[in-house]
Amino acid sequence: MRRRLVRVACGLGLLALVGCAGKGEILPIQIQPGLSAAVKPAQPGESLRVTVTTFEDLRQDKNRLATRTHLWGGESYFNVPGGLPGEATAQVLADYLAAKGWQVVKPGAPDDPADVILSGKIQEVAVDAKSGVGSTKMTTKTKVAVQARNTADGSLVRMTLGGAGSDRVFWFNPEDAQTLLNEVFTESFEKLLQDTKAEHRTLRLK
Repeated sequence: MRRRLVRVACGLGLLALVGCAGKGEILPIQIQPGLSAAVKPAQPGESLRVTVTTFEDLRQDKNRLATRTHLWGGESYFNVPGGLPGEATAQVLADYLAAKGWQVVKPGAPDDPADVILSGKIQEVAVDAKSGVGSTKMTTKTKVAVQARNTADGSLVRMTLGGAGSDRVFWFNPEDAQTLLNEVFTESFEKLLQDTKAEHRTLRLK
């Protein structure tokens, strides 16, 4: 009987340690396109050369993308490596377009000028993970204003890409928050492709 009580006490002690560990830490979170092997690249009407410039971060709190509230109080925070969400968001959009069959060139490349210059403003990117007894609930929301400038005629195409999602896990892992955020980003990028078309080396709304 005494041995069983010791085991229970040790188990509770470990649970408390896990619930409180890491409070106040800033942990890395990777933004990357959530493409599966089953996704087939899109075939643009014309072979556009597209460049994506660093996005402007308009959020009030630029020091974190995600917050985890621990079961026994306190918070941990997540941010992209380097702490520059504007660069990370632009890169993930460039990677997404490249994976979908678009020609993505580096900004300002003199030997390979772009037909379309994509820029953007981050209005909201947030992930909240709140741990309770037996589970952690995660919610995420993104809102990014994107502008496409056609270099041929200077015309502009503007869109606001947004999405939201939620999930609940029993054992929380930082990769859970990362996966949820990337899924929401990918769904919002799909809207960019669905609502635009290539026309005479320019990008137009359908």
